[in-house]
Amino acid sequence: MKKPSLRTALAVGIPVALVLALGLWAGGRILWYRGWSRGTRTGYVRKLSVKGPPYCKYYSGEMVMQGAGPGQPQEVWEFSTDDSDEASPLAAELHAAEKSGKRVTVAYRQDLHSLYRCTPSEYFVTAVEP
Repeated sequence: MKKPSLRTALAVGIPVALVLALGLWAGGRILWYRGWSRGTRTGYVRKLSVKGPPYCKYYSGEMVMQGAGPGQPQEVWEFSTDDSDEASPLAAELHAAEKSGKRVTVAYRQDLHSLYRCTPSEYFVTAVEP
């Protein structure tokens, strides 16, 4: 049996090493930026809708937060959820908050620099507190 030449080994080994390095870099990047920050926001859920192409549906919403003092402008905060299922408890709580018009506090996660994300928002609501 003939031993493979150095040229053949390099022609196969270098592309394989590059693909592995790229895969490790992408996986590390996903792990590093997922859950970049976590926090809460308090306000009124103004809008909630299901958006996205058929293969990637998501809930998109807006929360209006009051200014710190009188005469301060309102801030509109856009968010998404990871789950687009209308039967999920999170979706039910968001719908109830939107319909009631009452002030709620939402817990969120911020994901930066995602390689693939259907939503334009980097903020994902994870829980709703009345």
